[in-house]
Amino acid sequence: MTSLQLRWNGQPWDGGELAPFNHANTLVLLFGDLPRFTDAIDALRERLPLARLVGCTTAGEISALGTSDGTLIATLIGFDSVRLHLVTAEVDDRKASYQAGQRLALALDSEGLRYIMVISEGVTVNGSELTKGLCDTHATIPITGGLAGDGECFKETSVLANERLASHLVVAIGFYGERLRVGYGSRGGWTPFGPVRTVTAADGNVLKELDHESALTVYRRYLGKLGCDLPAAGLRYPLEIQEANKPTTVVRTLLAIDEHSGSITFAGDIPQGASVRMMRANAESLIEGASQAASVCQQGEASQPEVIILISCVGRRLLLRQLADDEIDQVVEVLGKQAQVCGYYSYGEIAPFELGNCAELHNQTMTVTALSEAPPHASSS
Repeated sequence: MTSLQLRWNGQPWDGGELAPFNHANTLVLLFGDLPRFTDAIDALRERLPLARLVGCTTAGEISALGTSDGTLIATLIGFDSVRLHLVTAEVDDRKASYQAGQRLALALDSEGLRYIMVISEGVTVNGSELTKGLCDTHATIPITGGLAGDGECFKETSVLANERLASHLVVAIGFYGERLRVGYGSRGGWTPFGPVRTVTAADGNVLKELDHESALTVYRRYLGKLGCDLPAAGLRYPLEIQEANKPTTVVRTLLAIDEHSGSITFAGDIPQGASVRMMRANAESLIEGASQAASVCQQGEASQPEVIILISCVGRRLLLRQLADDEIDQVVEVLGKQAQVCGYYSYGEIAPFELGNCAELHNQTMTVTALSEAPPHASSS
């Protein structure tokens, strides 16, 4: 495996530098303000006609240089023997998210499949259902990825799949070959507080009642003066969800409120009957959460990764602000400076919470995926 990272600076791409990556086993990850840089993307595609180009808009780009905004970061990953298969699906209707996940999964042949990366539009899609659709078909295959971002606007996101740049698009890449090594970890660093409450009324990602009381009323009571700043203040106070039949919890980010109905819209599904608690964090605990995600990732196959893909929640960046680079540094400290670092700030992260589990949609986490390619003589573990 070889890798190269480039940041668009308005100058032509270096053809000599790119030539070794012009083959079918090259994945080019492009994160940034893609609609603004279509000419640069087209020029890169002309230089690399055989490579797979995949990416999305973001709420901030992550590279070897740290975090940035409104840029275009291209990370080229050239595999020796790992094969790539790219498939796409459209999600024009949120209710069709599960079916989109199923279509993507069924389009990926299971023979020799080692890993699936998924990048989805971030506003229309139901990330929970999309992930479930993928996992119901490939339950034993590691799946990681994330939802695209749109800064702090939450209006429209775009996803790139080779020649196509569009909203309402989901792309999945299947990685094939026994020499591929994958590690993954997802942690938050948030701490629950207050009493455990039961979801007594919910519809998808809309929370209506907690213990038969308006969800908005409950939130405002616990936030006190900060309750007047909802929904903006909600990014700092997500919800921990515990379902009765699941050993692990997930975190959900508050997106919008409805004053008339007293309901709250979250970035992922809120199952009726689930137990929930509010959460809070500080910069130190979030950075420690990133370190924990890297430590979990290190327990996987790629303990000495060649490429690290980081997908972190926009809410974390808003809380960390100028300290955002610190959570990236923590991951690198654990996994090693030998690895190429790329990624973005997202509207949702996709990964198993524990090694061997099915993937889930997360909010407010740092999700780490580590990739490497074993030498030709190494057998699959």
